[in-house]
Order: sequence, then C-alpha cells, then structure tokens
Amino acid sequence: MKWIVISCILCVFGCFKEFRPSESFVTDYFTGPWKNFTSVQVNHEIFPVSTYSYFATLIVVFLITDFVQYKPVIILCGLSGAITYVLIIFGKNLLTMQIMEFFYGLFFSTEVAYYTYIYAKVDKEHYQEVTSHTKAASLFGRCMSGIIAQLTVSFDMLDYHQLNYLTLSAVTFAMIWAFFLPPVGKSIYFHRKNENCISEVTIETASDQQLTPVPQLSEDHIQFDSSNKKVSIVKKVRLAYALLWKDFLEAYSNGHIVKWSLWCSFSTCGYLQVTGYIQLLWQTAVSPQDKIYNGAVEALYTIIGTITVFCIGKVPFNWSLIGAVVVSFMSFMEGILLVVSSYSYNIWLLYLSFIVFGIIYHTMITVASFEVAKNISEDSYGLVFGINTFLALALQSILTAIVLNENLGLTLRCQYFIYGGYFIVIAMLYIIVGIFNIVRHYKSGNDFNIWVKNKEAVTDFQPKMEEKYLE
Repeated sequence: MKWIVISCILCVFGCFKEFRPSESFVTDYFTGPWKNFTSVQVNHEIFPVSTYSYFATLIVVFLITDFVQYKPVIILCGLSGAITYVLIIFGKNLLTMQIMEFFYGLFFSTEVAYYTYIYAKVDKEHYQEVTSHTKAASLFGRCMSGIIAQLTVSFDMLDYHQLNYLTLSAVTFAMIWAFFLPPVGKSIYFHRKNENCISEVTIETASDQQLTPVPQLSEDHIQFDSSNKKVSIVKKVRLAYALLWKDFLEAYSNGHIVKWSLWCSFSTCGYLQVTGYIQLLWQTAVSPQDKIYNGAVEALYTIIGTITVFCIGKVPFNWSLIGAVVVSFMSFMEGILLVVSSYSYNIWLLYLSFIVFGIIYHTMITVASFEVAKNISEDSYGLVFGINTFLALALQSILTAIVLNENLGLTLRCQYFIYGGYFIVIAMLYIIVGIFNIVRHYKSGNDFNIWVKNKEAVTDFQPKMEEKYLE
C-alpha cells in the first residue's frame, strides 16, 4: 500500500499550500493603512505582474519538471510561496510588490509538478484514486482558509496584516513537508528505465539523422536498449522531444479532445481573470466602515463546488452528445452573471453572482477534465494538462494587456462587462458546435439518448464525427 503513503504525503502538501487565509482580503490589505496603494495601482501595476509571470515561468517549469524528476520543482513551489508572503509582509514600495507578484506567478506555475508528480510516482491503476485525493485535499485547504480568515477578522482576533503570518506559516510548512516526498526514480519522458530505457533516437531525414517533428512519428522511430544504461543528456532531450511530440499528436488529433481542451483553456482564462480582480469590484460596493465577508464567500463556494463536483461525476449524462450544448448554456450563464455584476452595487448580489460563477466553473471544468482523460493515454495527462494551462495563460495575458491598457482607459466595471461578453461569445461558439453535433448524430441514425445506461458503452460516433468538422 505504498501508494497510499505517497498520496497522504502529497495531500498534506496540497492542503497547506492552499491554506492562504490572507488572500481573502488581499485587495483591502493593499489599499488599507498597511500598504496605502490606490485601487488603480493594484489593478494596473501590481496584480497584472503575476499574470505575465505565471505565463512566462510556466513554459520553463513545464520543460524542466520531468527532467529534474518533479520533487525539486515541488519544493520550489513551496519556496516561491514563502518568498511571496515574506515580501508582502515586509515590502513597502511598488517595486517590491511587483517582485512579490513575480514570485506569486512562479508559485502557481510550479504547481504543475504537484499535479503531475503522481503520474510518474504512482502505478497507473491508482491514478484516479490519488488524483481525487489530491484535489479533495486542495479544496479542503482552500475551504478552511476562507473559514479561518472570516472568523478571525469578524471577531477581531486578527487583522489583514496578521493573516499574512498564518499564510506564511502554512506555505513554509508545505515547503518543508515537500522534502519528505519520495524521490521519483523515473519520469515520463526524460529518465525511463528498464524496458523503457532508451539509448537511441533515429529519425531519418533526407539530408542527415536529426530529430524533426514528423507527423507520422510512431514507436518504430524510437529504439529501446535496456543494456545501455548511460544515455547522454542530449539524447535524453532528443528522445523526450520525440515522445512529447508523439503524445501531442495522438492527443490533439482527436476532435473530442480538441473541443473539450479548447473550452478548458477559454474558460480557465476567464475564470483566472475574474477571480484575480473580483475583490476590487467588491470594494466599489462597500464603504470602508462596512464589514466584508470575502472569506465566507470563498469558503461557501468551495464547499458547494466540492459537492457539485462530486455529484456531477455520478450523473450518467451522454456528454459526447450534449456536452457542447451544456457548456454553451453554462458559459452563457457565467457571462450574464458577470454583466449583471458590472452594473450592480449591491454587495450581496455581487457575492451571490461570484459563488454561482465559481460553482459553474468548477463543475464544468471537472466534466471537461474527465472527458479529456477518457480519450488520452495515461502518460499524456501531464502533457495535456500543461498545454491547456499554457493556452489559458496565453489568452489571459492577451486579455490582460487589452483591458488594462491605460490608453483605453477602461474602468473596472467596464472590464467586467468585457469579461461577461467574453463568456457569451464562448457560449455562442459552442452552441453552434453543439447543434451541429446533434444534427450529425441524428442524421447518422444513432439513438438520441442523453443518458448513458452503461458507462462502458461509449459511442464511437462522437470523436470520429468531431474530427471531421474541427479539422
């Protein structure tokens, strides 16, 4: 039962990594007497840095995680979190806060090692169990973070500044705990052993032998030799690139995966943008004397989101048939909630809108995740997760550069109106895909069943059909 021990160690790290009570009130902390930044500075000069840092560092982190075998990057995740909150506590000027946001972006980008560590360390038959454990631990940590933050602030036990010490303690503990993670003796791409130890990569071209991204790349291009245990770094890199390219082609040549992956990226982009600046929007609806309940909102939507995420996995919907229509409707609902929020000055309506928005996102991103997972090889989970996240961050960086462009002079509420329009556009695109899918399904003579009676009975029609119209 070694995998259970690994799962427990990983869950402890994830729980403490997500226990960041100061984040529920971070905007009020920056604009309060402790830092005295203006809302404009926070919106335009501080928060955007983490978006760009997350995007830029993810590229490097994703490439080196498998090479250094995960554990060092997980430790770096805890270390960057600790540095972030040391700078928050002791930093005073704008430059220090911008440096802090860089490490905050690094903190999030290094999470890729945490979420993909299990695929290199745990046997494949335990993937689903350990994945559910780590996600549950992260949600529990986030929920407890919101509860503790709200209780300590509401009962005047701690102020916003003191909450940072709780957060620093938690992420420092997570960093120290990461040292107890068992080292990974193998990896998915760079350090294969035994039957997977590769000594040579030979991909022929017309002029010479060199690694090229050949669309027809298959296992025949890769020669295995378990007797030669010493493989040069150059050959490891070339081999890893070949395997990465092969898994990439296998995954994204499936139209079903492309559809859900694009929605994951589009939706995650919008979600990150909305949650990153939502406290600034809430500030416009309250006076300095009012009590705020940001921590309670965080805890509530996490609890409800966890319940809905658990329940949605039990609902036997035929997602291959109606998935695009459902995500279209949900995206439209998210768009409407954001448009309403851009006009409302009722803090309770803003809180409620955000809770519903968060629940919809977490529910549908879970559906998208298991729809993608059902159609890819287990070794490709980390790759597909990384690519989808990378695309989401690229889109977010573009969106941030547009809406926060000082030349446009968009107000915060105009920005949220744009975010609402963004989700409505996604809804319009996916309703077209959904209707086209249903029409093709009907014309093909397949049974029109929105319920799957047998989980093993997965229709072959959908992926093949979608490959045609998504090409």
